[in-house]
Amino acid sequence: MMKHMNSSGQAVVVILLVAVVVSTIAFSIAGSSLKNIEQTATTEETNRAFSAAEAGIEEALYTLDQTGTIGTSLNNTPLQSGALIKDVSAQDQHSLVLDRLEQDDVAQVTLDGTVSQVRLMWDPSAAMVISIIDSNYNVTRYSSKCNSALSAPFSTVATVSGKCQQDVDVTSTDRIMRVRPMYADTSISVSSNTAGHELPVQSTIVTSTGKSGETERTVQVERTVPVAPAFFDYVLFSASGSLAK
Repeated sequence: MMKHMNSSGQAVVVILLVAVVVSTIAFSIAGSSLKNIEQTATTEETNRAFSAAEAGIEEALYTLDQTGTIGTSLNNTPLQSGALIKDVSAQDQHSLVLDRLEQDDVAQVTLDGTVSQVRLMWDPSAAMVISIIDSNYNVTRYSSKCNSALSAPFSTVATVSGKCQQDVDVTSTDRIMRVRPMYADTSISVSSNTAGHELPVQSTIVTSTGKSGETERTVQVERTVPVAPAFFDYVLFSASGSLAK
């Protein structure tokens, strides 16, 4: 009788242990499944929010091309995916600021005749070739280097706060400034040095936020004004000093 009871007790213990193990595995699988479902849902929400933000960017760029402004018409625009273009904004940049302009590459600044002097700042490791084209296609050129004497036509400019600085006078008929670094890559900034006047818009930063559920994603792009290709500058160094129409 005692042996029978011991055998039954052992069987109950084994069954309980098996039940505990099976339950643990089942709860673990269920937990993993729920976690995967949540991650999948979060990924889908993120993708929809990101796509909505991209859609806002595309619509804003199109509207800018057509009207010159984006206004607020794109804010809170629902999409078929269920996501929302929550907010789209644009900020005009009146100065040209580049963290890196490669050696022999070209940056372009638009002029409109309202600024009489422009300030350029770049890294001392590079020399700078500056070409200004007026409305009659005449070309004025400057070639500059910081604190070191170079053979003509380079002139020496001062270093200010660790940057080469050159102030260039422009006239009411000047329309384009082209800048090309030589000898090294460089950062560069070009801004108005005329009190009370800014350069015309050089680029527009467009920011768009998309929302899906509780998830938001933001995309930002910079739209620059059209720039002539680099080979255009070979024409600027013709001996005539002007361009043929």
